Formats: sequence, C-alpha cells, structure tokens
Amino acid sequence: MFGLVKLELTDLNKGVVYLGDKLSIRAKFNFEDEVEIFWSGIRLITNPPCAKELQVLKEEIFCKGTFEAGEYIREKSLLIKTNIVPTIKNRNLNYILKLNLRQPNPINPEDDLVINKSHDVEIKARDSGLQAKTPKPISFSISGLNILLTKDIYKPGETIKISYSSEELKQIEVRLLQNSNLVCYCEAYGQNCSKVEELPPAIAGDARTKNFDKDFMLLKVPEVAEPTHNYLWSPSEKEQFGFRYGAYTKWSLLVIGKKKPEYGLEPIKLEVPITISTGLISAEKVRVDLFSEGTAGASTLFDGISKFQKTYKVLSIDSDIDKYILRIKNTSKKDLKGVTVKITGLQEGLFETAPILKGFNTWEKGEEKEIIYETKQNVTALISILEDNSQQNIRIQSPVAEASFF
Repeated sequence: MFGLVKLELTDLNKGVVYLGDKLSIRAKFNFEDEVEIFWSGIRLITNPPCAKELQVLKEEIFCKGTFEAGEYIREKSLLIKTNIVPTIKNRNLNYILKLNLRQPNPINPEDDLVINKSHDVEIKARDSGLQAKTPKPISFSISGLNILLTKDIYKPGETIKISYSSEELKQIEVRLLQNSNLVCYCEAYGQNCSKVEELPPAIAGDARTKNFDKDFMLLKVPEVAEPTHNYLWSPSEKEQFGFRYGAYTKWSLLVIGKKKPEYGLEPIKLEVPITISTGLISAEKVRVDLFSEGTAGASTLFDGISKFQKTYKVLSIDSDIDKYILRIKNTSKKDLKGVTVKITGLQEGLFETAPILKGFNTWEKGEEKEIIYETKQNVTALISILEDNSQQNIRIQSPVAEASFF
C-alpha cells in the first residue's frame, strides 16, 4: 500500500522554548490513499562539529500500521530537560525539530522511504534562583601588589572597579579574558575530537595604568558578553553510551604587573576567575514555578477516562490461531475523525508484545470496527490505545478470555 503523503508541522511554541519547559507541536498527516507506514514521530536534532546528525530527543506519534485515506492530526510534546545544552548561535550550536515518517519503498524494499518536515528551534536557558551565587569580594597580595575587587559577579555592560596599591611596580595591566569552547567526545575518541579546535582565551577588555596615585582603574564588561556557563549533555540511549556534548564559557581577570628595575625584571602574573551573569531569579519565585498547578485547562488521565467511557465499547475479543479479533463500537453521539487504534499484547501482566496500529478516517457513531491483532506469543490481555483528531486519548486493558466493557 503506497500513496501520496503530505505532512504539516506546526510548532506551538513558535520557535522558542526554555530549558525545563515542554516543546509542543501539532502534526497533520494527509493520506490520499490507503497507506502503510513503519514509524512516525518528532525528533529534536543538533549537529556536532563533525556535522553528523545527533538526536537529542524523540517522541513517537504512530507505530507500524495501516491507515485509511484521510486526515490525521496529533499534538505531542517533548520535555526539554535541564541538562540539554541551549542554543549558542556564535558557536553554531543550533537545533532542528523534525517530523519523520518512514514507509515501505515499492521499488526497493530494502531502502525505506523517509518523508521529513522540519524547522529551527531556539532553546534558551533560564536563570535559577536556587542555584544563584552570592557575590563575594576578592582581595589578594602577591610580590608587593595588593588588589581588591568589591565582588566577583558582574553583568554584561557593567564596569569592574579594580583597586590596587604597590611600592614595587611601575605599571599594572588587567585583561578581561573569555575562555569558551564546545565539548564533544565519544567512547572511541574521548575528548580528542579533531573537529573541536583548542582555542586560546580571547581578550574581551583591557586596562592599564602607571599612575599609582589614583589607586583604582575601571574595566568595562562588553554589552554582548556571554554569561558564564558549563553545559554537558549525555544521551540516555545505550547505543550512544559514552557520548557527551556540551559547551562552556569561563571568565577571568589576568593581572600583569611590571616591576621597577630595582625589584627585578620578572613580571607578576595572576589570573582571577569571575562570573558574568545576565540576572538572578529569587528562590521564592522558583519554588512557586516548580509547584504550580500547571497550564489551566490541562486534562488529566481521569478526565480522559471519563470522556472515553462514553465513547468506545469493546464488544468482544475472539481468538484464533496466532491472532485475536477485537470488535469495538463507537458509542458516542458523534462521528469521530482521524481515529487510530494501537494494540499490543500483555504477557503475564508485565511484558508487552510488538504493537500494530489501524487508522480510520471516519468512525461513525454507532459503527463497529473489527481489528485483527496477530502474534505467535501467548498473551493474557490486549492493550488498546485510542486517539483521534480532537486529541482524546485512552488506554484500555482487556483480558483475552472474556469480553470487556468500558
């Protein structure tokens, strides 16, 4: 079964999502004829320096199954976990959201046909008040040089005041250094990725003086300074075990002191780490966010069960050699559009067998559908997951030895 397939992908977040939030999409499938597919779902993709496609997240929409000609609409969400590296455009760390559909190739059965729809997604970091650092003063003395900073955390565009005193130096220079790079390594090569070039720290600002009567100098943090961060993501899938992908930016002040001739020729060098932050969120606000009730109007599992109790009725489950025959009725008061029924077997109440899926363009009110589930394994129950274009969703578990009613 092969027919023309049209896909539409709508990002309900409008291209931007924050770490810890859900990236929600609406996928629309138009099948002009009856069609068989192997799999369809959404994938969040990035490209490491080697340019290979790296899958960060995946969510299934349809498993292997057959569909009647028609339109099927599904809404899905991906939870953007807080260990995912946010978008960093100046290092080409970007993300693409892909809607994939794989189906049999009528010309070459060994080479599946793959249809994609994609668009860019920007992942942003959100400051956490619970992890915020309290600014602390920095004071040190070395080889006759005394340095004082009133704090160690600054914002982009802020001016750093560096107080100093010395009887032995003729010049003091302070450089604002940014050390940034990607982290990318696999189990085979570790951190020795030939595509990640080791970069020296960049000088983002510089101040120097020979005037020791003034006792302080000013150094401005650039307005576009990238905040301090250290992100590192590792996949949960076993086949990607050992892989890590991340990015970091560290800031520091390099103090260089040139001595008067009578005190020697060797300059003084000392590097002091500082933090650049775009802002802080109070701990109280974060706690409110964490324990909020969520989006108004969001349905719960019990809401779904209540709706579907009046929508579907499993009339019977008959068994034959290596197959089970389900008869399900639409008991609602309306026709249902874009219905899919995903069926899998349950062994000993623990293990699920391979699923199959049937798609129906229209399921008229009062109409009965017969679905055949084939398996050579002994099962004690069948699990049916029913969805439609109105996003109703329910999971029904039916013992195979007797009819079940819902």
